[in-house]
Amino acid sequence: MMRRNYTSALAEAVRRRNLWILVALLLGVSNLLLAGGLLSRLGVAEKTIVTPPALHKPFSVQGEEVSPEYLEQMAPWFAGLALTYNPDNIDYQVRQFLSYADPRAYGELAARLESDAEKVRRNQMSSVFHAREVRIRGQLVAVTGTLMTLVASKSTGQREATFLIEFNYRNGRLTVRRFLEVQSDDPFAAGTVAAGRRS
Repeated sequence: MMRRNYTSALAEAVRRRNLWILVALLLGVSNLLLAGGLLSRLGVAEKTIVTPPALHKPFSVQGEEVSPEYLEQMAPWFAGLALTYNPDNIDYQVRQFLSYADPRAYGELAARLESDAEKVRRNQMSSVFHAREVRIRGQLVAVTGTLMTLVASKSTGQREATFLIEFNYRNGRLTVRRFLEVQSDDPFAAGTVAAGRRS
């Protein structure tokens, strides 16, 4: 009787051991398949198509590159942020713009924008920019439009102006490297960039 009980217990233990060996084998195979799938995806950048509510055209993001449609829609927003202001909102506009500044260009952009903000407050200046045309070459975007300025609520006139914005897209974030007014029919030509001015 005792021998039969031990034999039965031994058979049950062997059966359980075999079951756990089978489970471990299945888990090992699934891990190998997952690892193989991950290795096969190395070097392949995921492409995401995005249609956010604030933008009007879909665009794609792949690796460290964004589609021209994204830059085409973002450039006028940045131009408006930098060029549409009054003494009451200039500090907010500067903070918003600098939150998108490329870390390597932050110091230069911050110094220039904060100096301009001081001038705006001191002279009670206001400005409005209406974008009319956007041209793109790689990560460079030229935005042309009408710039109207006022000093102490009196218009100082309006003029056509083109601003060159250099973007950088890294780690899922679009940043601004340069924002300058250009004085040429070809804003992308070398040597056409004027001294960095916002207005």
